[in-house]
Amino acid sequence: MREESAGSRQREPAVFTQSIQAGSRGQVNAVQHGDQYNYIYRNEPPYRVEPFLLTEPARAPGFARVPSRLLAARYRIVPFRQRPELDVLESWREDRSPGLSVRLLHAEGGQGKTRLAIEFATRSTQAGWSVALARHRSEVASAGGGDEHLTVRAPGLVLIVDYAERWPLEDLIALVRQHRDAARDRLRILLLARPAGTWWQSLAHQLSKVDIFDVDAVKLQALPNTSEGRAEMYTAARDSFAGIFGITDSESVALPGDLDGPAFGLTLTVHMRALVDVDAAARGWTSPAGSDQAALSSYLLDREHDHWRSSHDQGRGPVRVTEQTMRRTVYVATLTRSLDAAAAAAALVRTGVTDTKAAGRVLNDHAYCYPPENPARALEPLTPDRLGEDFLALTLPGNEEQFRYYATDPWSTTAPGLLLAPAGNDADPTPFTRQALTVLIETAHRWPHLTTEHLQPILRRQPELALTAGSAAITRLTELADIDLAVLEGIESRLPDVSHFDLDVGAAALAQRLTAHRLAATTDPATRAHLLHDLAFRTSNAGLHTTALPPIEEAVAILRPLAETDPATHRPGLAASLTILGNVLADLGRRQEALAASKEAAELYRHLVRTDAAARLPDLALALTNLAARLYQSGRGHEAIAPAQEAVSIRRRLAEADPVAYLPHLALSLSNLGGHFAEVGRLHESLAPVEEAVELYRQLAATSPAAYLRPYAASLHNLGNSLSDLGRRREALAPSEEAVAIGRRLVEANPAAYTPSLALALTLLSYRYAEGGRNREAVAPAEEAVELYRRLVGAGGAAAHQAGLARALATLSVRLRNVGHRAEAKAPAEEAVGVYRQLNEADPVVYQADLAYTLSNGLGILPVDRLREGVDLYRRLVEADPDRYASRFGQSLINLSMGLANVGRTAEAIAPAEEAVALNRRLAADAPTAHLPGLALALTILGHRLAKSGRTAEALPPAKEAADIYRRLARTDANPALHRDCLVLALTDVGTRLRELGSLTEADAWTAEAAEIRSNQIGNSQHP
Repeated sequence: MREESAGSRQREPAVFTQSIQAGSRGQVNAVQHGDQYNYIYRNEPPYRVEPFLLTEPARAPGFARVPSRLLAARYRIVPFRQRPELDVLESWREDRSPGLSVRLLHAEGGQGKTRLAIEFATRSTQAGWSVALARHRSEVASAGGGDEHLTVRAPGLVLIVDYAERWPLEDLIALVRQHRDAARDRLRILLLARPAGTWWQSLAHQLSKVDIFDVDAVKLQALPNTSEGRAEMYTAARDSFAGIFGITDSESVALPGDLDGPAFGLTLTVHMRALVDVDAAARGWTSPAGSDQAALSSYLLDREHDHWRSSHDQGRGPVRVTEQTMRRTVYVATLTRSLDAAAAAAALVRTGVTDTKAAGRVLNDHAYCYPPENPARALEPLTPDRLGEDFLALTLPGNEEQFRYYATDPWSTTAPGLLLAPAGNDADPTPFTRQALTVLIETAHRWPHLTTEHLQPILRRQPELALTAGSAAITRLTELADIDLAVLEGIESRLPDVSHFDLDVGAAALAQRLTAHRLAATTDPATRAHLLHDLAFRTSNAGLHTTALPPIEEAVAILRPLAETDPATHRPGLAASLTILGNVLADLGRRQEALAASKEAAELYRHLVRTDAAARLPDLALALTNLAARLYQSGRGHEAIAPAQEAVSIRRRLAEADPVAYLPHLALSLSNLGGHFAEVGRLHESLAPVEEAVELYRQLAATSPAAYLRPYAASLHNLGNSLSDLGRRREALAPSEEAVAIGRRLVEANPAAYTPSLALALTLLSYRYAEGGRNREAVAPAEEAVELYRRLVGAGGAAAHQAGLARALATLSVRLRNVGHRAEAKAPAEEAVGVYRQLNEADPVVYQADLAYTLSNGLGILPVDRLREGVDLYRRLVEADPDRYASRFGQSLINLSMGLANVGRTAEAIAPAEEAVALNRRLAADAPTAHLPGLALALTILGHRLAKSGRTAEALPPAKEAADIYRRLARTDANPALHRDCLVLALTDVGTRLRELGSLTEADAWTAEAAEIRSNQIGNSQHP
């Protein structure tokens, strides 16, 4: 195994987005963007959804002579036998819970998944549901059509996906997400697959990272090990087949005596035994001995051979091609499964079955023998799958001693390699690579000679083929007991060194299989540490953070004493492993431990730079970026600025020397630095680095969207926040909307990685709308953010996402209050406070400010004593960090004043209003653009409180000063409409105060000014 450099395989931290106090920022508009995002959708939906056909297909000529048709689930020759899993699925479907729910029905091949799904679809239709079938782009002639002739009616939609494990994960998740709103009430998605295990765990985990939490698996149980139950199944199948063959006395076909044996644990094996016995009786033969499926398959494949021969009839029949050509065509079809006509012809030519000129005729003859389920497709595979797999295995040489089968064909030895080989060194994989390799791997699980004689030679020559097949196939490959580990190592060597959506789960499975072997083969501590480091890296990329923690902790424990005795050799490895440890701990929500690991990694790299700056400066910059992120997450924002600035300085020098390699890193560090400045109240310093980062990422994303859209979106978050903090609220909306639109597309491609970012972005955009006065538009994104965070927490991410949930709940509460839904606003506010209290008890340094904001922002929702508690918390925070918390403290004082007035405690309400005015006056003197609106609001509130207390003369000066400020803002601010509304109210207040004091002429002048502004606003709205 190659040794990694000290700085390799260390995940760069996510671009910093400014933390937000609960309820203070964000949401997303349905902004549509152009083709620059089509890389995620590959220019068209990667699937087609069509109505589920419940009518039995027509029976072609010679139907009874073709065992594969008689056994195919779609023909439904044998009546369905009630199974308990059907009751489970029907109960799941009829659950009154609205929205989306996903179930996986899994079992080994031959257990009856497809037949059960057909019965479930039939009963669902009878119950009034719409039922549809999703086909991947590899299964249909044109996948880009979306939903074809699909009408969804109440109570909802059942969507069935067969061979779900063969879909790329990103395509499967895109299907689920894009159909969540397809049903008016309920959407039920049923996935059918052989494996569960790692593939399913990864899918379920990633679905839970988006708006999908109701996810579970149903295992189709093996048949009961009783003679009575299996005899009943055999009898039903025998009688059905006897009717097809014209046997009137089906009981003359005697029951086998060994139905209770392990070979008959599969539904398919029982049916195959019945079909073999009936076929033999119809021919006047003695039924062959042997009860295992391979022996039964051999007999039935002989009947397929008879079909090919009789259809050809020495050139006189309807089929022109010879039986050898037909056999080879069936072989190719079983590997590739159905294809469009061009790809099917290419597969036949590539494998030498025929030439280009004759390919169309061969395909037509094959369609005569095996009518395609979809007329637009060709090369319908031999089914059921296990019969097709047995056909492949018995055709491929290498197992002749155990099974004597007529179809062993030397041609078949080279055909898979020819089928899978790219056309040139740089050619893209063929459209049938993924399916063909998956079929070979599944076949090898029951036929060991396929592994040693055929699969391994192909993968030795072309290990990159496994990457094309995807994670599910790679994982199944690692589960082959007799696979040569050198083959797995060849595949491992082709894996990218960075995270890859469709490969991370497979890479983790490879790492687990190979690491176990390698650890057993070495006692060298350094080697063991490197192996554990790589294992943690791969499993963490797959989202298996809990699995990643023990190996990286062990790696650090091994390397620490080694680094003490031989620092020159082992410090780099220790620093790299500490970086991984910090990332894993952070992903698990263990912030203080993550900070300690990241801090130690940065210190080690600083030492290493002194002796080898050229090699270690990039590592130091990364470690400093990690450290700054960890400090921020731990509530130590001021301390985060120094390492963030140092990282920018290092990366700027590196980018000057090598812009291609280091400009992306410089952009990230600039974005982070701007966020850190903003977080501690240094608002003017935050804007320049954020703007520079956005421009760099815009350029990078234009040339490589797959790599840079995500950090570009995060930098847009920061820009929106910085502009908002500086009072430039109208300018802040556009980058927030664009960031959310990008975030949605990123979630379609990788929900596990990007859902937390999207949830935060929605919260931020909700705030953008609210601060612009668009309160109704601010509700929907806040609701969506809450739902996303609730799913994340419910899926086992409480430690990492509870704070996000609390923040989103508080935001939603305020948004509901702002549109007059105060009763609905109470529950999310109370829940947010409860979550923050628990978090604050465990870590007050990090969460005290969040609790303070949530309490003080509960005006009109929470009891007034909660508002006062928020003020008290902010007072302590301001004493420790005035730059960061003074503005929020001022708002909390205003809210307390209003809350006291609302419950009739007017006299008590004056003091907090006066304190708010004094505080905001000081802030506005230093930063008028940012704080003049707050001062005007505080003056307005003070005037109201004084007037309500009968102190009218004292109420007039603050009212006039507020009006003067709003006049200024209406002339100069980027959002004048909002301030004109406030000015109208302020002018009216002044007029009211003057009238109460007897100054009627002056009062009329102020009131007239308000009326003129209002009239102009109405005129402008009518004449845009």
